[in-house]
Amino acid sequence: MPDSSHLRAVLHAFAQIFLQRHAGCGALVMLALASGAPALLVGALSGVLIAHLGATWLGYPQADRDDGLYGYNAALLGALLVTQLGLSGASLVLVGVAALASCPLQAWLLALLCIAPVSVSSPDVPAPDATTLRDAWLLGIGQVVFLHQPLAAACLLAAVALASLRDALWLLAGSAMGLLAAGLFGAPWADGQAGFNPALAALAQVQWRGGWRLPLLGMVAAVAIWRVCIQLGLPALTLPFLLATWLGLALRTPHPSRVD
Repeated sequence: MPDSSHLRAVLHAFAQIFLQRHAGCGALVMLALASGAPALLVGALSGVLIAHLGATWLGYPQADRDDGLYGYNAALLGALLVTQLGLSGASLVLVGVAALASCPLQAWLLALLCIAPVSVSSPDVPAPDATTLRDAWLLGIGQVVFLHQPLAAACLLAAVALASLRDALWLLAGSAMGLLAAGLFGAPWADGQAGFNPALAALAQVQWRGGWRLPLLGMVAAVAIWRVCIQLGLPALTLPFLLATWLGLALRTPHPSRVD
């Protein structure tokens, strides 16, 4: 009977994109990619498989490999490269090289608890209506894996909810805050670009189980940093999420008390 640990590791890698360790969540993330952008699934799956084999060959801890911790960055790299270059033999070769290169980097990142998804450009702002607002709310989650279809984004939300309803609600809250901020500032919002940073910041900080304050702070900080990037004319990408997460980590880390 074949070892099922490799299959679980692949599914966990897709779930880890949303900080989950749940095979069903990972399967639904793959389904979302398959329904919304099949080419991205090919790139992401290629990255996961190569990274998993590379991490095994390099002898990294099996527990981390089984949890998918060496696969989620490779999945995002694979999806990114296919997004930028299209699905071809050349792009898949680059996916393989990037996935292998991500393994030693991920070994270091695991110690820093750092997760770095990416995003893409934004279109013009349409007139708001209930359907457009609903779709933008969902796309704040879909943009984490470059999905632009609300139905596929809803599948991602269902994947996270399968693993943790609490985490799914925080994702929705973060996306909603980003959507609201973009509307107030007159920034593009319909493609979900404004929502994924606060959504991920909330999701990352709720993992520390410190109540609602840190996730809320993460959302607010991500929105504020995103706004500063816009004012400075800088591409935000995932910088708001990363800085907001580091801020939460700094506030959470206990400081040694002074002894007089």
